Amino acid sequence: MQFNTNKYRIKNWTMQAHTVHSATRVLAYILAASSAAAMLYVGLYQSRAVQHLWCPVFGKGCEAVADAPFARPFGVPDGYIAVVLYGVILILLLGPVEKLWVWIPLLVLVGLATLANALGVRDMAQLGHFCFYCMFTTVASPVLFWAVWRLR
Repeated sequence: MQFNTNKYRIKNWTMQAHTVHSATRVLAYILAASSAAAMLYVGLYQSRAVQHLWCPVFGKGCEAVADAPFARPFGVPDGYIAVVLYGVILILLLGPVEKLWVWIPLLVLVGLATLANALGVRDMAQLGHFCFYCMFTTVASPVLFWAVWRLR
């Protein structure tokens, strides 16, 4: 009786690839969810549902940034715009990301989030104040982009 090791190796490799794929999806989901939560907090302050922002690193910088004119494109608090963006990303991450019709919109939306965060840092630098939550999403967004890229 012969034992076919090629079949076992291919199966083992597939299992390892699936584990890496799952870990990458979990990373992407955690980054998108934490970014959505951070921006929800900022949005709640911008609409005055929360009276003060706790800003661990930048003192009153979070409030200064959240109250800046650039933080309300089209009159809508950008915190809420970001929550919707990250919410759609989270929904797409639940779908079959190996399919192009899910992966491409997901990649475009994460790219849009990355670009918006970079522009936000530019605006904060011009303002002279920084927001901890905005900086968190700015650092997280390229990692999220990498994770989404790896899902295909």
